[in-house]
Amino acid sequence: MRTTVTLSDEAAELVKAYAECARVSLSRAVSDLIERSSGTKSRFKLVNGIAVFDIPGGRRVTTEDVKRFEAEEF
Repeated sequence: MRTTVTLSDEAAELVKAYAECARVSLSRAVSDLIERSSGTKSRFKLVNGIAVFDIPGGRRVTTEDVKRFEAEEF
């Protein structure tokens, strides 16, 4: 559905920040945030048979992140 909405400055900043962090469009960000707040959106999804958890405020873990973690000594 295509529509126009007017957001408060604070809401617009939150949507922009979420969109940048999640690397999605503003439209997708608005949809995601509305679905999350209503409790209808699942917190995880299956990607190639692997459960991928959607953590609010989280960031994507890259291959470089994993390699850096594996290289650390404990």
